[in-house]
Amino acid sequence: MKISCPNCNASGSIPEHEIPEEGRFLSCPRCKHGFTVTRPRAGGDDYLVDTCPVCAYSTFGEERFAACPKCGVIVKTAIERQREEQTRAREQELLTRKFSRDEVALPPEEETSPVAAFVDNLHPVTLIGWGCALAAIIILGMGVWELLQYNPGEIREQLAAQRDEQVSMWYVFAHYGLLPWIKTLYGGAALASALFFIQQKEIALKLLSWTLRAALVFVPVYQVTEFVNWVLEPIPHVLLGYFVEIINILFVSALWGIPIFLLDRFLKDKKVTSVVKL
Repeated sequence: MKISCPNCNASGSIPEHEIPEEGRFLSCPRCKHGFTVTRPRAGGDDYLVDTCPVCAYSTFGEERFAACPKCGVIVKTAIERQREEQTRAREQELLTRKFSRDEVALPPEEETSPVAAFVDNLHPVTLIGWGCALAAIIILGMGVWELLQYNPGEIREQLAAQRDEQVSMWYVFAHYGLLPWIKTLYGGAALASALFFIQQKEIALKLLSWTLRAALVFVPVYQVTEFVNWVLEPIPHVLLGYFVEIINILFVSALWGIPIFLLDRFLKDKKVTSVVKL
């Protein structure tokens, strides 16, 4: 039953069977005003029964009641609810009969090819997920292949023969072994993020976004590092070489950065966020 505070008119509801015959004292959660709520009384003999319509409790005599002594339900409320359910069931039955009469035979569905079914089921989440997974597999494969070809001892001997001086293993690793490891680790992380994204995991959107931003930062940093190493090489440098290297940094950074930036922005589109939750 619905109740309201007599002081601030805050409204709420409480089950009728939780209110005893003598009433129940309540405290308003808004203004803390206390008041007593009494159970509504059934009016008329139409709702005085000897058998409860809900729990089937019976007095087995002439004694009648408007509220069930066992389950506490108000007989009037229970009977009106049963009448509403019966009316609703009859209306639903009439609607079902009407629709069955008006039903028109639909033509048989045409068989679709697997390619057509695949195209119909394409979604931006699927396209982005498989595209990133393919790129991650390529990067991972390149990193693993370069690690298999990496031989620090042979590289060190070749550098020593070219420079007539010994080079450290740290130098060899930093210039020839670090990038394959970065490609391998990044490719594995990107592949995992793409697979989570395809499966629409809860954290997949953040993982894929972090992976793209890492690539967005790494590409120009790597290009600048290579430029600094080229400048420090004990070889003659000309002004045109500096110009070419700087143009190469800008071109490669834009070539990789612009698509990655646009893809990261598109991950915030409703077409994606409505499917993959944050």
